[in-house]
Amino acid sequence: MLGGINNGLFFQGFGGFVGIAILVLILKWAFPTKKDPVATAERKALKASLRELRRK
Repeated sequence: MLGGINNGLFFQGFGGFVGIAILVLILKWAFPTKKDPVATAERKALKASLRELRRK
């Protein structure tokens, strides 16, 4: 009887680790890193346009 309970808890805990790993991968894909050249260029362009607006 206890063997079935322990196996269930083990699989539930293992499933949690798998779920967290998948969540980490999704979040890494969704948010760009600071080394991303496209995101860096976008931030640079945004800063330049803000400077232009402040000068006016």
